[in-house]
Amino acid sequence: MNNKIKHKEKSEETPDGAFRINFEKIKVKGGFYWAWKDSDYLPYGWLEEKDLEDLPTPFFVRSLHPDSPVGFKTEENDELTNIIELPDSFDKLKIDNDLRKDLKRVEKKNEEIKLVYNEKDALDKSKEWFLKQWKENKKEFARRIELWKEKCYTISAYLGDELIAVHIAMKEKKAIFYFGCWWNRDYKSLSTPTFLLKKDIEKAIEDGMEYYDLGIGDEPYKKKWGVIEKPTKTYAVLTKKLAEEFDVKNYIDIETIPNKK
Repeated sequence: MNNKIKHKEKSEETPDGAFRINFEKIKVKGGFYWAWKDSDYLPYGWLEEKDLEDLPTPFFVRSLHPDSPVGFKTEENDELTNIIELPDSFDKLKIDNDLRKDLKRVEKKNEEIKLVYNEKDALDKSKEWFLKQWKENKKEFARRIELWKEKCYTISAYLGDELIAVHIAMKEKKAIFYFGCWWNRDYKSLSTPTFLLKKDIEKAIEDGMEYYDLGIGDEPYKKKWGVIEKPTKTYAVLTKKLAEEFDVKNYIDIETIPNKK
């Protein structure tokens, strides 16, 4: 089997933000396993019973959509969703009182910021800030930026003629998915990523979107937005040794599956 299987796009049956799995072979000490190639770049994976027949093994995936037909519900707090249900006005959001006060201060600090929507080459102009912070290798970053240029929109923040931040998100039918902000940390005091997030949520409400998804995780800033927390799912077909190595409690023992040993 090839190490990489052709990327499967979303189908009409998958919910907003859920993508069918494309596989990548990951080498580990003493062996390998198969994983979702795009798990670090897209919101949620999606698996159905019909996918299992051709599933390469050993296999391990996190970040499956909460409604994925296949998968085990996670018990980890850092694998819960953070979904904002959008009312008909920003003031009706059920956000933390301290955040509401902070947003007023942030708005004032960024009153001189100029916004540019979907600026050409916005990701290329801001990528060094991301790479400096996260040290992602060339292969992984190439895949990230390929997907994000294809699927995302951007909001660039300019202070005078200087670009200081780029907000990145994806729009689907009923929901917006926040992918992050690449920003210049020399301007940390402005809290521009928070300012851009507020502006994008306001626009999502104006556009009649139903949800704004901040992504999986337990970061404190996400919880302040009054989010809906749902357990995502994992799915694993592993040897006992790999399961112990990954500290996976819910999995299918590969030894119990005919022709999968």
